[in-house]
Amino acid sequence: MAPSKRSDPKHAVDGVAAVDAHIAAMPEPQRTTLTALRSTLRTLLPHAEEKLSYRMPCFAVEGIAVAGYEAFNQHCSYFPHSGSVLAQVKGIPDGYVTTAGTLQFPVDRPLPVALVKRLVKARLDNISDVRDGKRYEFFADGRVKAVGPMKGGQLHGKWKWFRQDGTLLRTGQFAAGEPTGVWETWDRDGNRVTSTRR
Repeated sequence: MAPSKRSDPKHAVDGVAAVDAHIAAMPEPQRTTLTALRSTLRTLLPHAEEKLSYRMPCFAVEGIAVAGYEAFNQHCSYFPHSGSVLAQVKGIPDGYVTTAGTLQFPVDRPLPVALVKRLVKARLDNISDVRDGKRYEFFADGRVKAVGPMKGGQLHGKWKWFRQDGTLLRTGQFAAGEPTGVWETWDRDGNRVTSTRR
């Protein structure tokens, strides 16, 4: 299933400071519970952007929301920003309420780290599931592993691959899933190491 659209700029406020202020205004015990969730998400997605989207805190990679959360009077909620992620995640504890796009959990009990890890992985996989348009593949920590266009479910056009430290590793091109054109490999300093024609 294709990922949801990027956060609408009219509804997004960038920055950790905005999230800090939003969480500081929450009542207890919701504030402590969601602070723990935020810490877990920061550990799992250390390179992600934090911002408010639709007035709720979220973590985003490449401008695409991965994990959102919010406090309510009777529960806290986790939002995977996709209607298909929660159905794919196994091991959601009994007593949690789920809808297609929301996981509700107690105001005084943070989500288990192992569950958040599965939720994040499922969302990153969901973002990568593109048949037409720009596709991202991710390392487990949310850093981009590869990016390029898809057409009819096949790699088509110019692609780039990166090391886990974010440096460019390889560039190449596809035509209907077949390698074509010039393929180049780069060292960590940005110097071209190899160049071959397919």
